[in-house]
Amino acid sequence: MGTMRVWPRPSPRVTRTRSGAAASTMKRISPRAFRNAFDAVLKAEDASFRTAVGFEPKSYAYFMRTNIFPKVAKQLGLLAWNKSYLGLDGMFYEERGTDRFGKFTAYPKWIAVAVDHAMKAQETPEQINKLQLFNVPLKVLITYADEQTEIDALLAKYETVIKDSDIFNDIAGLRQQLVIVGTPRAVRQWGFYVYESDGFVLMLPH
Repeated sequence: MGTMRVWPRPSPRVTRTRSGAAASTMKRISPRAFRNAFDAVLKAEDASFRTAVGFEPKSYAYFMRTNIFPKVAKQLGLLAWNKSYLGLDGMFYEERGTDRFGKFTAYPKWIAVAVDHAMKAQETPEQINKLQLFNVPLKVLITYADEQTEIDALLAKYETVIKDSDIFNDIAGLRQQLVIVGTPRAVRQWGFYVYESDGFVLMLPH
């Protein structure tokens, strides 16, 4: 991929109505906000996370979904669905839907953040494709890779998938994609990559 460019880039403007009001009251979570919440939770949960890293893969994935994801959602002022949702490993939302009697339904009004978590990086191009099928302001893929060359190869595959699916040319601005890559064994380091119109860029810490 050559020299990796860095993020942030200028944020897209919020679409507004003729009166000047924002077109939607939906809380939009930026890639930077998600990163900050993810970092904060992992630091607060360091002891339990270090224990979970030693679990077999299914138990580690369960720990992430039931322990880490809900706390990340809370940091963002959102709620986390308590089980998989439409094939997603994690789903953050603001409000539950209600029926005509005012009772909560089995679905949210909208998805604020869609999350997929893959232990095996070779399976992730299919999961990136799945994430593009959701009309969501922020989509997040969490996976693991050893070397930067492997990460670069994965990002190149993701770019191809995203560009092929970006039929309205709005993924970089309205339906953003964040990829989080951890080292497979100790998971001491995480890389954060944001999709822009010309490909993925590395998000540097503040």
